[in-house]
Amino acid sequence: PFTSTMPSGKGPWLQKPLNATLDDSPSSPSESSGSYDSVDRGNISSVTSSIRSIQRHLSLYDLVSIGVGGTIGSGIFVICGFIANNFAGPATCLCWIISGIAACLSGVCYAELACRMPSAGSSYVYVFASMGELPAVLVAACLTLEYVVSAAAVARSWGDKMIVWTANNLDIPMVNADESSTFIGMMLNPGYSFNPLAMLVAAASMALLMNGVKESKSVTNFFTITKVLLVAFMAIMGLILMKPQENLTPFIPPQFGWSGILRGATSSFFGYIGFDELCCLAGEAFDPQKNMPLSIVWTLGLVTLLYVAASLALTGMQPYQDISGVSGFPVAFDSRGYDWAAQISAFGEVFTLPIVVLISVMAQPRLQYAMAMDGLLPPIFAKVDKMGNLWHGTVISGIIMTIIAAFVPFTHLNDMVSAGILVAFSMTNASLILMRYETPINFNKDGLVEKCLGWFTFCSIAFSIGMTHYWDSFFGKIVVILSAFMVLRSVYDLRFTCTPAALFGGRNRKSFPGDLSRDLSAGSVYFKTPLLPYIPCLGMFINWYLVAQLELFSIGLLMGFIGVVAIYYFAYASRHSVGNNGGWNEQDGEDEDEVSLTG
Repeated sequence: PFTSTMPSGKGPWLQKPLNATLDDSPSSPSESSGSYDSVDRGNISSVTSSIRSIQRHLSLYDLVSIGVGGTIGSGIFVICGFIANNFAGPATCLCWIISGIAACLSGVCYAELACRMPSAGSSYVYVFASMGELPAVLVAACLTLEYVVSAAAVARSWGDKMIVWTANNLDIPMVNADESSTFIGMMLNPGYSFNPLAMLVAAASMALLMNGVKESKSVTNFFTITKVLLVAFMAIMGLILMKPQENLTPFIPPQFGWSGILRGATSSFFGYIGFDELCCLAGEAFDPQKNMPLSIVWTLGLVTLLYVAASLALTGMQPYQDISGVSGFPVAFDSRGYDWAAQISAFGEVFTLPIVVLISVMAQPRLQYAMAMDGLLPPIFAKVDKMGNLWHGTVISGIIMTIIAAFVPFTHLNDMVSAGILVAFSMTNASLILMRYETPINFNKDGLVEKCLGWFTFCSIAFSIGMTHYWDSFFGKIVVILSAFMVLRSVYDLRFTCTPAALFGGRNRKSFPGDLSRDLSAGSVYFKTPLLPYIPCLGMFINWYLVAQLELFSIGLLMGFIGVVAIYYFAYASRHSVGNNGGWNEQDGEDEDEVSLTG
């Protein structure tokens, strides 16, 4: 048993106790009927008898395979040509380097949080423990954009590639191509933005996940090896066939400039949706304190290297104006007269890309599970079947993914997914600072760290939007200058005014006695993010700057989406949440300050 102290106050800023974030449930589904004793007085208690634990069965190799397998295809197969064509030209590799740096800065923050809080939910869990209930729901919405919508976008891209590949290799005319379109062509591409092939691969991914991740990981490992070999082949062949004098000059096209490179970096974040999904699987990983940081570092390193090499090869083979936005490498190889390489690339893309769909949506049921266990989603999302699978959550998220994939074109999805990733990364970076720094004991009131982070975030956003969209105006310049000063001042206060916490989470966040995961001493075996608070702050600043590269309309859509989620929180989640209904400090139906939770 261990004890938990109820956080002071309730409402949208109620923070989840650290001990309540731990995956302390038994390792076998048959050993437990629930992961906590008594939940709130609402609906969750009615389903605790059907809630079973998720088993740990993923090794380091499995985690790296899932991370690389879910990431590498979406960047090279889906958007590399799109970025080259529309934003950066030959400098597309710089887009991947910039976004890769930002991902690495967030990655080291994820690495520490994942090994100290190894539970299903990823950023949702970290934000809940550090900021509160409402921010946790908002970041969960951004993660849903990342998981469900990105899976739908990749499925849609796969469907588009299949149509092109079928038309070119099987000589099947498609609808709208000419008047001789065949019945098969009309079935594969009926028009009206409906893509039946995308719907098929999305539904197949859902069906596979319904059988459980254990049955899926062998498939994942096979496809990951195949995909890495395919990407290596495409990159090496492309580098051999490069014409640098013809295709890489000028390296930064004047019509794009650095603004185009930054805009391309924003879109390229769509390709970095693999490593943070690993954190959602921390509850299923062997030795997560060791394997989670290693898997994140390996995934980011391999993916960034492959992205840079492949984008340089693609833009070096063919003029960027001629690169296909749907089938970049096959068309480029064909333009150089290497039809056999084009065939291998085209077949490899349509053969391996479905695994990206599978892995992208894999984390969503686990996120829903974590939220439902906290009462922030209906209880059905917390149900686990007798085999230990999140069957109901998989079906619901899979149906939504399938509908989006079938009817929404890829170009309408990419920016929202990238923005969701960037916002989630920024909130995760902020979570680490909140867990590693605290208000000095002699300060007149608490909340100095939160105040500094609030000003840093607000001024980073103001600086980024002012610099990107309003720099030409006098008012925009004033906003940029003042915001830059406040950003630097906030970082200075975090470093030199706030106090580094002796325990992870600070003195105000309680956990059970002897919890080594909170030990921040030099001899701790847990991974520690270096150069705090500079690394997470730099990552946050870059993330917000990349978000600001979107058109103002797209930024408005993102804000509208977050607003709708906030309405949902106050209408449903806050009324049914465990924390706001006596959870975490309730035992045998009585409220107490100190309680025992079964570990």
